[in-house]
Amino acid sequence: MGTGGDYAAIQVVELPTYQQVGEWRHNTTAIPGQIRILADVCKYLSDSMKTDSNIYWSVENNGIGEACLLVINDFGEENIPGLFISEPIRKGHVRKFRKGFNTTHSSKTTACARLKTMLENDKLTVQSKALISELKAYVAAGSSFQAKPGHTDDLISALLLTLRIMSVMKDWDPTVYNTFNQIDHEEDYEMPMPIFVSSSYW
Repeated sequence: MGTGGDYAAIQVVELPTYQQVGEWRHNTTAIPGQIRILADVCKYLSDSMKTDSNIYWSVENNGIGEACLLVINDFGEENIPGLFISEPIRKGHVRKFRKGFNTTHSSKTTACARLKTMLENDKLTVQSKALISELKAYVAAGSSFQAKPGHTDDLISALLLTLRIMSVMKDWDPTVYNTFNQIDHEEDYEMPMPIFVSSSYW
């Protein structure tokens, strides 16, 4: 909200190397300022690459994220270089479609599992000391994950959103599809229960 409470955060990850190349975090920047910073980040990338066709961005659309959508609408989506990615509409989904990503317990758990696999298999390169600090204090809590008391997890939340963007991109980008499939196959494989064969029939 920009009122000194929880942080707003932006993560920038390069594909298909999965290297963290940028990060922003602040808790006294109001939402309109956050969107301007997002636009500046995308413009910097666009100017550096001389194209905006390979830039993909998104926001969370629940909670405070709803206010972001209103600001983006006023700011003009066309004024932010790149493509605004949204999660696809699921079959049987009755909620009104909104751009961006809706974070639920299920989507967070899935993204956390993928992040864990990528980090453990050295598939994601983290450059930020602040992010590493948050990861060290990010622990299992029931069937999900959260920061230990007294710690923050806003940079991790932004990183989880980038992984969800990638999971959508893999459906139409062969490079992301191939690398993401490779990561999925490296997830821990649980051996089946053993079968004991007895020579007696009775």
